[in-house]
Amino acid sequence: MPAFPDPDHAVRIAANELRIAWRKLRGKSTAQLASVGIVVLFGVAFTAAAAYGAYLGGRGVATDPGDVSSLLGLVPAALATLTLFMAAYMTVIQLGDVDARDGYLTTVPARDVVGGLLLAGYVRASGLFVAPLLVASVAFAVGAGSPLSLPLAALAVLALTATAFLVGFPLGAAITYLGSRSALVARFKTVIGAVVFLAYFWLIVSGTFDEVVDPILDVAEASPVSWYADLATLAVVPGASAAKAGAVVVGSVVLGAGGVLASVRLSERRWYTESVEAGERETDSVAGGRLDRLVGRRPAWVARKSWLRARRAPIRLVFVAYPAFLLVTPVQASVEAGRVTASLPPSVALYGAWMTGAAFTLNPLGDEGAVLPVTAISGVSGREFVGGLVVASAVFGVPLTAAVAGGLAVLSPLPPVALVCTVVAAAVLPVLAAALAAGVGTTYPKYDATTVSRSREVVVPSMWAFGVYTLAFLLTGGVATAVQVPAAAGELANAIGVTDAAVHAGALAVGVLLTGVLAAVSVRIAVRAFDDYTA
Repeated sequence: MPAFPDPDHAVRIAANELRIAWRKLRGKSTAQLASVGIVVLFGVAFTAAAAYGAYLGGRGVATDPGDVSSLLGLVPAALATLTLFMAAYMTVIQLGDVDARDGYLTTVPARDVVGGLLLAGYVRASGLFVAPLLVASVAFAVGAGSPLSLPLAALAVLALTATAFLVGFPLGAAITYLGSRSALVARFKTVIGAVVFLAYFWLIVSGTFDEVVDPILDVAEASPVSWYADLATLAVVPGASAAKAGAVVVGSVVLGAGGVLASVRLSERRWYTESVEAGERETDSVAGGRLDRLVGRRPAWVARKSWLRARRAPIRLVFVAYPAFLLVTPVQASVEAGRVTASLPPSVALYGAWMTGAAFTLNPLGDEGAVLPVTAISGVSGREFVGGLVVASAVFGVPLTAAVAGGLAVLSPLPPVALVCTVVAAAVLPVLAAALAAGVGTTYPKYDATTVSRSREVVVPSMWAFGVYTLAFLLTGGVATAVQVPAAAGELANAIGVTDAAVHAGALAVGVLLTGVLAAVSVRIAVRAFDDYTA
């Protein structure tokens, strides 16, 4: 049919997309390949666990179907929910577009390109758990002692995941299209992304994630989605309905066809309609301002240049949010206690300082990109360059960290000395962290861009810089915050025979001193690296 993709073209495009993805994977750095290896190990472990669980489920269904009846509807509900949300999310960030789009669209119809994206996207978005579930289908058939269960269970897995994917893909395409057509969304997309991340983070740390997911699963389980269980167990469960099994097969075909048509239509509208602009007049300048009088014209120029780049491409700073999940334990403790616990303010002070250092100074040379040779001969000295980056980090990091950590400290049961030490650490450590990161970043620079979505590549710090900086800062700055917790201070005070107040103040002094020494050495390294740079 003309409205549907040409199968031959779709398969060729999908094969090419998967080939490109494989080449990108092989070209990753050793650290990135190591992370992929970890994912593969988790996949193997998941496959083994799923197969074992399916085997036990098959035995249970064969002997006493009532024992596993509660899972028969929950499994397809969970699988459909996971596939749909993953398909929508990955379509927004990567799967909904194609490299060299103009070349494709001048060669084949857009519907064929969409068909290729759907095939390749299904493999990439669902392959991590569809393949293990197919293995689990074999284990289920073996456990049930029914060879006919194998094709039925495999058909149920493929039909369910394919249908959920074909519903999720156009949802993601619709979100992307609406974002490209709304000036309001284009203007505030960074804020929207931050709010979504903070909401997700809060659901995790507050322990309310299940409260959001459970109603979704209940709705899915009460819907015809649960009928896929009838299809999978039709050969071994006496109560399985053949009518429901047949209905979900027909429903998969109908919904799948509708999903393909919707995907084609939405993608065409996105590709052939001009995107709106944010509608915000550019008022940024890298010259002039009060900052010039405070730190000097050239350091101020470097600082404003860093802010302008971050504003235009905020995705380049997304890596600073990853360690925020280390705050899950103290935040959860505070939520469960119904008050701010003593461990939360020092933890926030430490993370805020780490984030400040990582934001602008963890890859000083690599962040300059192609203009690094121009910057190097612009007359800016190494001291001015590094100083400007430290200023860029500190201007935002110090007030934010001090305000949040200080506010939490006031609400917490920290003793007065520990409270003051926590606020001082929150105000001093961010500056030292930025200086420390500069030397580490110039020692382990990264110039190559990393793909963060289908069409976006940004330069982020290297894994070596990330790891070395984090370890060095935790072993130095961590001393200034860890012992502010009364329990830790009390144990250390008893061990060395001094008062708790002396431990709080001493830990702050030692931590700041150690971090300051490393920061001074790092600044010298960074200044020398910039002054000695040759293209």
